[in-house]
Amino acid sequence: MNIPSFRPNYYSLDDIAITQERIPCRTTQDLHMMGFLDASEKSPNLSNNHTLELPLWVMLTQDDRNPHFEALVPDIYSAAYKEIYQADANYVELGALCKFYFELGMYLTRYQNNNSVAEMLYTTAQERLKGLKDLCQNVGNDSLNVASKFDFSERLLFNEGTKTNKLFDDWLQERQVHIKSTEIAINIRKRKRSPDGETQEEQQ
Repeated sequence: MNIPSFRPNYYSLDDIAITQERIPCRTTQDLHMMGFLDASEKSPNLSNNHTLELPLWVMLTQDDRNPHFEALVPDIYSAAYKEIYQADANYVELGALCKFYFELGMYLTRYQNNNSVAEMLYTTAQERLKGLKDLCQNVGNDSLNVASKFDFSERLLFNEGTKTNKLFDDWLQERQVHIKSTEIAINIRKRKRSPDGETQEEQQ
């Protein structure tokens, strides 16, 4: 798949869009005059252990030695959803849950000590790739809603897979076509070089 990697490319628009996703977090200390970060907060300050949602890039850019916020894992990566993925991962519409399900999950693994998110991403992707391959070979399904069915990376794979499958089908069909020589090739075969180096017409 000739698609350049966008992570961790600082100038990638796709990576910027991923880090704009809002995730739940908790304050680790009292934050004065920071109440504007939470639209539902009436106080101008944020107290310790206050929960709110912030863009992912805020968590990535804060000082690890003195963090103001602690990242919390969203519900779509919780144990409850893990059971749903294990039951039938292909049935879940990841695009409707989160546009950047796998990419956001990879970022969140740094905030997990038990690797539960990483294992969930691996098993879910492994199971869904089987169904993705079958869908690429049956592109005539007009009822498929790609935007809600697949997340960002899956849509890239689906588009590339359907394109490759179509090229392969075209190649198979061309093998059955009777290939005729061009007029240039026919004329070249009609001409031969004489011993003295001059060309002459081939005897008919």
